[in-house]
Amino acid sequence: MIVVTGPTGNVGAEVVRLLLDQRPAMPFRIAAHNPERLRALYGQDVPCVAFDYDDRSTWGAVLDGIQMLFLLFPLPHPRTVQTRMKPFIDAAVQAGCQHIVYVTVPGADASSVIPHYHVERHIERSGVAYTFLRASYFMQNLCRRISTHGIDIAEHNEIFIPAGNGLTSFIDARDVAAVVLDIFRDPARFKNRSYTLTGPERLSFFQVALVFSKVLQRPIRYARPSMLQFWQRLWRRGVAWDVIFFMTIVYTLTRLGKNALMTAELPALLGRPATTIEQFVADYHMRWETQEWT
Repeated sequence: MIVVTGPTGNVGAEVVRLLLDQRPAMPFRIAAHNPERLRALYGQDVPCVAFDYDDRSTWGAVLDGIQMLFLLFPLPHPRTVQTRMKPFIDAAVQAGCQHIVYVTVPGADASSVIPHYHVERHIERSGVAYTFLRASYFMQNLCRRISTHGIDIAEHNEIFIPAGNGLTSFIDARDVAAVVLDIFRDPARFKNRSYTLTGPERLSFFQVALVFSKVLQRPIRYARPSMLQFWQRLWRRGVAWDVIFFMTIVYTLTRLGKNALMTAELPALLGRPATTIEQFVADYHMRWETQEWT
């Protein structure tokens, strides 16, 4: 039994779609904060149970019969490493989990400042087999409901992200999900391995705006806002402070040149080139036309 957490996240949503399309099917269960939302998306028969990191009474049904766990850390914070992630990992191992696939971030192998570092080390100490996928900045963040970046593109024809002139190695969540499915099919091949996954291009948001302009066939500019302007717009829009805080960290690192790492590990795992930002915008272009966010 595969258990999927974070089923509405960038990678989690794509993992669910791939599992639903599998032939022959692999048995899986979706652990969802809002099961009805998942049933509305995929049908009433989708294997979905209620899950809340902060309500341990939900954990039993989630972990029943577990063999493999797809694990995400929503809005990483040092406090929730202790209150959510470590106890849930321990419960999964105790329930019989044999392999954890954890989507983490570049640098989490070495920097104890990063909350993911402590989750990785806890998984290693647990004795369970694992695969760490240290993924760079997801292209899907540009059309996520939680980030609201898509609203700026759709309504203001601008990318309103405080990343300065920094470069980012954008990655498509669909590519990462494809790797996850390969791990599910042959976990022994990926046992106790770590991969740093990035996209095929290192781009500034000025360059990303040019790609959007080309594909959407209208001028999209990079506004290059200050951090204060970014906070003010998102706060007025109703974005939660913990989300704003998390994005502030990400885009500060981008400004400092810390999100421009490039590796060749993703295409090697996929057996094909990684998806470009231009292909991503072409595939998702209706998101910015209809404002149906992921």
